[in-house]
Amino acid sequence: MKASVIIPSYRRFQPLINTVRAVQKQEYPEFEIIVVDQNPVWAESYQTDLAEIRKDPRVLWLTQEKPEVVTARNTAVKYTTGDILIFIDDDVEIPERDFIARHIANFSDPSIHVVIGRECRLEALPDPTANTQADSEKLESLKQLSPLRQALWFDRNSEIRTSICTFSTCNGSIRKETFLAVNGFDENFRGNSYGDDYDLILRLHQQGYHSVYDPNTWLIHLKVPMGGLRMSDPKNQVSYSRTSTGFWLFLLRHSTPDMFGHLLYNHVLRKTILMKSNLQRPWRQVTVIPGVIAGLIQAWMLLKKGPQSCLNSTKGH
Repeated sequence: MKASVIIPSYRRFQPLINTVRAVQKQEYPEFEIIVVDQNPVWAESYQTDLAEIRKDPRVLWLTQEKPEVVTARNTAVKYTTGDILIFIDDDVEIPERDFIARHIANFSDPSIHVVIGRECRLEALPDPTANTQADSEKLESLKQLSPLRQALWFDRNSEIRTSICTFSTCNGSIRKETFLAVNGFDENFRGNSYGDDYDLILRLHQQGYHSVYDPNTWLIHLKVPMGGLRMSDPKNQVSYSRTSTGFWLFLLRHSTPDMFGHLLYNHVLRKTILMKSNLQRPWRQVTVIPGVIAGLIQAWMLLKKGPQSCLNSTKGH
């Protein structure tokens, strides 16, 4: 099976170069790298590195003028030739050269459609001697919960392989045919919005697709504070109407009565009105609050249309 590694990037210059180089060192025999570059300008100091990377025939370097990470991922899929799509962030380290091979190995089981990899921190790397009993007990409790709670609450640094309803675009893979069956990510999640990966796995779960977490497909997520979707980065412009639309859409599409309050507080208000930087500068609320209300109205309208994607110009399933 051929693998297509997809890396969207925005304002993470050296981290992106380091990430691509780590993927280039992979020993899997058949893979390609699709980079979606949303940076308007690269400094002259990076040009030599960029030219060297682009010489690699396995690398396809796309540019997207308007930063939209969800659209970037769907667009990348249109150019892939692989059977398995591997999504990673642009600020990761991949210490082992069989990372791709470990992802692909899971798909030898035809019942597996989605794989969630392990996201480690520098201070918490995999420990083969770790006692996993407590981890196992927590996992068994979690698996008794609803798919929504599994998606939101699963610890993607667990030591234990398991079937679970969750996904992450930091380190996750999916059969291309499975991804296309639901027209990929919903591009109604716009701007600095989060939740498109959880939305995808919940829609797949509703259609009976099977996902597993494999701790052996691990990488280190550096969580670079600049660029990406970081709302805390002052150079990342935030439109609260556009950003909150995705937050509201996730709540309206997937909320259950017992989870409504949790989603309202944690996935809407804490990322907008109650965000620390906005509470410290209360004058911002003059634009934040109207934006959040506008996002709710927009989400109500989009909910009726269903998921939107460049992979299907009308609507998803």
